[in-house]
Amino acid sequence: MQFDFALPTAVVFGPGVLGQLGERAQALGQRAFLVTGGGSLERLGVVAYLESLLGERKVTAVRFPAAGEPDTDSVDRATERARREGCDLVIGLGGGSALDTAKAVSCLLANGGESLDYIEVVGRGQPVAKPSLPFIAVPTTGGTGSETTRNAVLTHRATRTKASLRSPHMMARLALVDPELSKSVPPAVTAATGLDAITQLIEPYTSRRAQPMIDALALGALVHAARALPRAFESPDDLAARSQMMYASMISGIALAHAGLGAAHAFSGPLGGSFPIPHGFACAAVLPHVMEANLRVAMATGADDTIRRYTDVARALGGKEPRDGVDRVRLLCRQLNVPGLGDFGMGRSDVGDIAARARLTSSMKANPVDLSQSALEEVLLNALHASH
Repeated sequence: MQFDFALPTAVVFGPGVLGQLGERAQALGQRAFLVTGGGSLERLGVVAYLESLLGERKVTAVRFPAAGEPDTDSVDRATERARREGCDLVIGLGGGSALDTAKAVSCLLANGGESLDYIEVVGRGQPVAKPSLPFIAVPTTGGTGSETTRNAVLTHRATRTKASLRSPHMMARLALVDPELSKSVPPAVTAATGLDAITQLIEPYTSRRAQPMIDALALGALVHAARALPRAFESPDDLAARSQMMYASMISGIALAHAGLGAAHAFSGPLGGSFPIPHGFACAAVLPHVMEANLRVAMATGADDTIRRYTDVARALGGKEPRDGVDRVRLLCRQLNVPGLGDFGMGRSDVGDIAARARLTSSMKANPVDLSQSALEEVLLNALHASH
């Protein structure tokens, strides 16, 4: 048995922990570049409250609203502003887009250059040599797990590709995980982000790079998420359900950082780069079909460990046999009204290109079995229309 495990991020978890932000930030810097997500945080007074917490501790906040999912150009503009303002600390408040923007900015401020110097696949892929500026992650959705990952997913508009800026140096110095913040998230976002977390628990557990530390964390969090997500979707004020989803999300970030992902996430990059599809829905639309394809190959080739792991996933979701997990995920997608890929403009003529691009991603390398081009195309064809 051999594996690596590291979690340099300090985590403070629980309702009301946002109140500690000022004190915690003061210990890390005096001029904070504050990256904020959706407008609902502004309307609900969360941003003003956060700024007041910083002000009480004499920490200046330089506000930067992150509009939509981050791309290489927007991150470079944000970095230029943070550098011009002399910021020595970065805070991300919001969902995965805001956190990934903040994470990338903190990296570039310390290392210089632009995002394409370091990004995978479409960039120059240079190693990140220096630790990022101190970065505090304050997630507001129960889904992406970005507060505990070592990468930022950015879109390169010219090639319609999503790729990662990645390094162990990019871990947040502190994650303040307050489930109260997720109560304002609308049902569709709750569904998309929650299904992202579930995908990020299933794929590392079944990954080629699976390891015992992550096995225990991922499987335990999956049990919580499977029960809590429908409740959070139906009853946004259910704090217990929101807390369980924020916990599952946080663990999913740790899981993917250590054990990798799989074909569902391999598809999500080219899908998100080509069509206006939220990342969580891209993963969810293909997930049951990916699980089915992986199981088919595993059973045909006698991959007993993969079959055992899918059996464990099925049991965590309330089933017994490995294919029960596929059915449970499909049912969950119906309950949460997950659209088909066709609802976002994808057609049969796009299938070959998306499948070919997915095969080149780093996530595909960790998929538990090898899937052929035709198998990947079949997954996409099955995901074109919603299963409800």
